[in-house]
Amino acid sequence: MNKNDENNTTVKMNTPLGEISLDMLEYHEANKLARNHVNPKEFSIARKTVREFLGTEDKIDFKYWESKLGSLIKMHMDLHFSDATLLKEFEFDGPLQTDAIYSSIFLGEKGFARFMASGWRFYVRKTASGEEKFAVNSSVDSDGDQRLTVITSTDGRGLEIIEELMDSFYERGPLNGGFFDIQYNFLKRHQKTNELMAWNPHIKEALERDVLNFIKVMPILKENGLPNSRGIILSGPPGTGKTMIAKSMASETEATTILISAEMIQQRNDIKSAFRLARKLAPTLIIIEDIDTAGTVSRRFADHPILGEYLQAMDGIEANEGVVVLATTNHTENIDPAISDRPGRFDRIIEVPLPDLNQRINILSNLLSKMPTDNISFGLRNKNFFGNETISQIGRDAKHLSGAWIREIVHTAFIFATYDGRSSIRADDLKAALMDVKERRGLAYKSTPNLEHNYRESDSDLNNLFV
Repeated sequence: MNKNDENNTTVKMNTPLGEISLDMLEYHEANKLARNHVNPKEFSIARKTVREFLGTEDKIDFKYWESKLGSLIKMHMDLHFSDATLLKEFEFDGPLQTDAIYSSIFLGEKGFARFMASGWRFYVRKTASGEEKFAVNSSVDSDGDQRLTVITSTDGRGLEIIEELMDSFYERGPLNGGFFDIQYNFLKRHQKTNELMAWNPHIKEALERDVLNFIKVMPILKENGLPNSRGIILSGPPGTGKTMIAKSMASETEATTILISAEMIQQRNDIKSAFRLARKLAPTLIIIEDIDTAGTVSRRFADHPILGEYLQAMDGIEANEGVVVLATTNHTENIDPAISDRPGRFDRIIEVPLPDLNQRINILSNLLSKMPTDNISFGLRNKNFFGNETISQIGRDAKHLSGAWIREIVHTAFIFATYDGRSSIRADDLKAALMDVKERRGLAYKSTPNLEHNYRESDSDLNNLFV
């Protein structure tokens, strides 16, 4: 048996009948066809149906995502494939074809939307070269991940269709311009947030300049080759309204807004994923609640994986073009200088102090105007915050109290009125509530007694009885 060269598949053999040439490649194909004829492949009913629809062999590609993100992507299929004709939609129940299974997902202000959670779709759309047929199967994996399978007649075409869907999802999908957290829960932009706040005019001006107006000029900065990302830290004592201020920014911008808080971080890549998503949806505002606790970003916890994630995410290899980060903290001293003292990560630190007298009276007036009161008038409507002596006096006596504690005064006053069998707040309820709040707040800063020392003193006194 001789072989001419490495690229030649023909084999020549000397036999009693003379020299015979045999093409081994042809022999291999003929052998495979013979085996398939004797023992034909058994396809599932679903695959047989798809192959019949395509009119040729099927090429299968798929991708899956965690539950909520996958649900949103599946929901977006209706919009993305609107240029194609949906020939058929169904699900298999054994050998029978039944209706596809739908589910719903909450989209914040847009309400609920339905999507095909499990089922098949047969599409056909016109292309430059004719028609393209493809099938889409929606399913849920055993671990809850949402899965999309695209079946075509060409190798790799299914993956291309999935990538086209993803590009369209980030450009036109429900996340773009939405307000949601890193677990893809949609939140409502409360337009009345500003009405409930006692704004410090300097803080409001700084945030309008460094957040709202900055987002508007991002495209111009990018056109001129300038950095179009920014980081701001809101720093101040607990209860001064930092989170409410951040959410006010979310209500005033139409940009995509992503909320991050400590309890949402479940694994070490969550921060990177959030910033990666923000870049795809830019312009984006990222709000990080209590950044000093969301990973404890301090050198004292240098081994904590979240610190490295923040450092890389804020100005890593990939620039955060079109991303503004607004973080809040109760303890600026806990934030590593590598984050807080470096342009490109956080460029501004804005102090949010305790409310001044004017703000305290404004907060009281805001809250009491929405509560049942007895003979208490409010100057909020005519901006005369000092028109009521009771509110003015409570505001003066509430010095050094945060907005949260001032709200507690009003809530406690209503509770006192209820205990007394009344449905409205009186001036004496407010005064009693102020005293109660001051006492409770004082206990929060009182150190716990040294129990061991007290026990020793008690033992000493007991021993003296037997002397």
